[in-house]
Amino acid sequence: MRLSIILPCFNEIRHGYLENILENLAAQEGEIEIIAVVSESDDETEAFLLKYAAYPQVQVVRSLALNRAQRLNDGLIASTGEVVLLHHPATILPEKKVRSLIEQALSSGASWGAFHHSFDFSHWLLHFTSWYSNQVRVKRKGIVYFDHCPFIKRQLLEKVGNVPDLDIFEDTVLSDRLCEFAKPVLINAQVITSARRFRQRGIYRHALLNQWLKLCYHLHIDPKLLNRLYEKRYSINTKYKKF
Repeated sequence: MRLSIILPCFNEIRHGYLENILENLAAQEGEIEIIAVVSESDDETEAFLLKYAAYPQVQVVRSLALNRAQRLNDGLIASTGEVVLLHHPATILPEKKVRSLIEQALSSGASWGAFHHSFDFSHWLLHFTSWYSNQVRVKRKGIVYFDHCPFIKRQLLEKVGNVPDLDIFEDTVLSDRLCEFAKPVLINAQVITSARRFRQRGIYRHALLNQWLKLCYHLHIDPKLLNRLYEKRYSINTKYKKF
């Protein structure tokens, strides 16, 4: 099984996670290609990525994409693996054996899945958030957020039209489409996601914002407006002009 890992990047230097992610990816075992897709950033993200282009399994793709979904789809075009992993740019995968873990999970007949989620900061609400995300959102509802680093057979991903071109909740819509064909499998191995936004904005405040945005999504509020509320014009996933 050839695995393509697609890493969408935009203004990543400020977060301090990119080096850890790339070191983790470069050390992964087995037949893997890593497609790092970078949009025009306001920092040194592209220059930093190019340092890793010397690795034979790493390819850096420049993109005109305006949001994360478009970057992921640009990476899909450049990739060749039978299975694709959509890598969140603030999440670190388990060490070394990602390909073998995915191959084992898919050998049971699954078409797509994800990893157990955890945060890099200890707080009861963050522990609960990860528990809920693993045990309820993924296992019961079949909704996989990108910070679980979902992996999908290419044939199935193409069948549902690849990643929906939305500024926010693209992972929710993608999960709904995939679930029409198969439920996800949850691998018993953890990914670690940065809790930086919770810590920067306040854990309770950011958790309330997330719940408010979910409510607005179900009320069919324009995703572009919701993403502006989420990013507060700081261009986290999408580049906004300053007002």
